[in-house]
Amino acid sequence: MRIWRYIQVMNMAKKPKILLLFPNPIATIPGGFTYVGKRFKRNNFEVKLHINTFKNFRTMDRLLKEVVRRYKPDIVGFSYATYNILEVYRLQKMCKADGYFVIAGGNHPTIMPEECLNNGADLVFRGEAELGIDDFCSWFVSGKNPKRLNKLRGVSYLDKNGKAVHNALPPRITDLDDIGEMDFSSLNLNQFRTADGSLKGLNVISCGRGCPFRCSFCSHSNWYKYTSRSAESIIEEMIHRSKEYGITNFWLSDETFTVNRNRMYEFCKKFRESNLPFKWMMGTRVDCVDEDLLRTMKDSGLSQITYGVESADDETLRKIRKGYTAKKAYDVVVTTAKVGIPMYINLMTGFPWETSAHVQNNVRFIRKVNKYVNCFQLYGAVVPYPDTPIYEEYHEREGITNFWLKKKYQNAGMVIYQNVINPYKVSTYFQRYLYDDTYVAEDYFFKFTPEYKRAVAKMGLLIGWKSIQAQYQSKMKQYFKYGVGYFSHLLYRINPNIEKKIIGSLAKTNRIHENRLTGRFIKR
Repeated sequence: MRIWRYIQVMNMAKKPKILLLFPNPIATIPGGFTYVGKRFKRNNFEVKLHINTFKNFRTMDRLLKEVVRRYKPDIVGFSYATYNILEVYRLQKMCKADGYFVIAGGNHPTIMPEECLNNGADLVFRGEAELGIDDFCSWFVSGKNPKRLNKLRGVSYLDKNGKAVHNALPPRITDLDDIGEMDFSSLNLNQFRTADGSLKGLNVISCGRGCPFRCSFCSHSNWYKYTSRSAESIIEEMIHRSKEYGITNFWLSDETFTVNRNRMYEFCKKFRESNLPFKWMMGTRVDCVDEDLLRTMKDSGLSQITYGVESADDETLRKIRKGYTAKKAYDVVVTTAKVGIPMYINLMTGFPWETSAHVQNNVRFIRKVNKYVNCFQLYGAVVPYPDTPIYEEYHEREGITNFWLKKKYQNAGMVIYQNVINPYKVSTYFQRYLYDDTYVAEDYFFKFTPEYKRAVAKMGLLIGWKSIQAQYQSKMKQYFKYGVGYFSHLLYRINPNIEKKIIGSLAKTNRIHENRLTGRFIKR
């Protein structure tokens, strides 16, 4: 009896080991993932983070063999979105078959918890996970009593009859200063190094969580409540990151950084008072700024702003619930240029109701604001993710119900070429460097007329020229890159598979992310 008690005490003293996996290929540090590892460390777990980067990509079978089995964790935790879900589920099932306790969190598990549970996960964490992690850690080390699973906040599981149980979500965390900085200590940062030596994602500071707006293409029903860190906390992390890694130009990550203008003015005031030699960039909506705020931000170190304009057609803006008009977008772009802040503008195509007339409104907008804008995005065809109003309205009539569980759609993400090991097999030069019109040109989700497809491609040529100008100073290189892109577009119109077959058989490794450098889209 004494020996058994001794073994129990020793087991209690031993830190449980958790391997946190980000299984799908990614080029930039997933900041939110580092917070998950940080929370488990805070609960005295031994934590290993593994991110499946393009530089050292492993198939799901190799992840199991070379990462999971070598580490021999007590728990395997997955974080993933909707992309390539069949392979993720296959790895979950293999981990469970090996006897590991499997947990899952992230966008897709939050939206489809029962699906994830039926595909290998023992528990799913929905939404903001920190408080649920605290509950789970206490439950795990105290013996994993199945009768106490209902005490784990925001967690879903299958009961003894195989029925899904979804515990109530805890209140959203309001003190984000307590969550604090990202934790990179468990990462191999060299996996994110680009050709110029910079580390993709290391300049990102998480400033807030959630978004009060309800754009119909966005899936964040668990995140409508907006919470934020204090100005002091953000500035302290900037100082720490600069001392640790030498960074002086930061991306302040927030769904809409200027949604609370009083907070924005406070941040700018404290940033100026700190007298730091830093510059910062951010993204927001055109209806969340005015001239006074823009001037205040510029005087406080703002070096670039990204606007999610999405469309310059009033019908599309109304249907996607943006809450402003194309004229409003144009006026704010002009005002921003007047203040002297470099701009990046996001536009989207591929909405199921659109015609070539909608695209022409975008084209007219692009031409009107071209002289004010540094760069337009290189992609933007809508993906009807689950839990979005667009998906709910159109999935039955378009035959895309649960598309993520079908083989055809496994590479579907923001853009196809960014998600795969061999982008040359699934995309053309035009789509990678000028404009990714794959989802439109190939009727991926919705059906479009030939006229609409041609209009989108012409818009892509216009945007592509602008992006190439932003990336390369040499006129010769600009014309060469654009010429190759234009030829690629013509070849695609003849046969969309010629280039993919030829180049895809020759080039097999995704080096795009290493060479498309951080900050390239800011004029020198």
